[in-house]
Amino acid sequence: DTGQVMEYRVADKETLEWRKPGGAWTKARYQAFEAAPGVISFGHLLDGEPDHDGHMIAADFDQGLVTCFNGHLNTPYFANEAGCRVHFGVIEMDGLIPPKYRRHRFTDELLGRALSWNYQPGLTSMHLYSTPYSMSWIIFTDTGGGGTEWSGPAGYVKLRDELYYLYWLEEACNGTLGAIVVNLRTMHDAGIDYNCGARGLNIGPVGAHARHAGRFDITRFYQVQS
Repeated sequence: DTGQVMEYRVADKETLEWRKPGGAWTKARYQAFEAAPGVISFGHLLDGEPDHDGHMIAADFDQGLVTCFNGHLNTPYFANEAGCRVHFGVIEMDGLIPPKYRRHRFTDELLGRALSWNYQPGLTSMHLYSTPYSMSWIIFTDTGGGGTEWSGPAGYVKLRDELYYLYWLEEACNGTLGAIVVNLRTMHDAGIDYNCGARGLNIGPVGAHARHAGRFDITRFYQVQS
């Protein structure tokens, strides 16, 4: 909890307005998904911000908690490389009393797990949650064989039992920040892709069906907190 405040008002299923305290309302396009009952994920760009920021948000309206992955450009590496700041907070709105001290938290519960994800049209990727701070992935070829493996920084947040919010950065690759809510009960995800490439700055939805792809006992290499 950094003490930062963002205000939102939603006009329709594709339009919202945001502002920082004391600032003017700014209109933005967004898309939202209900990843689990009462848990809404959505994302949008913040026009006018110096680092071309985007917000990827998971809001739990049953618990009054929210996690924001703040994507931004102008990292120390390349101008089109995405970076990510993580903000934990609460939802303040009429009819909801947020908790005073409790927040979402980082978790090691996914450590060592591998899942394969089937995206449309026909893209299959296997994600390995390889360390508490990184993720590895393999994009499968059209013949079903595994392609080159890549790894990047990542973070894992627990929203509820078997419901997680995670991000990964495709550094030195395509400048992408992925942010998804992973539901291990439905074996599905819903999230937002933020990237800067040949087509400029983009933000859009991502989603896939998941299958278990094994698990590696790597917790012994880390000081895992319960």
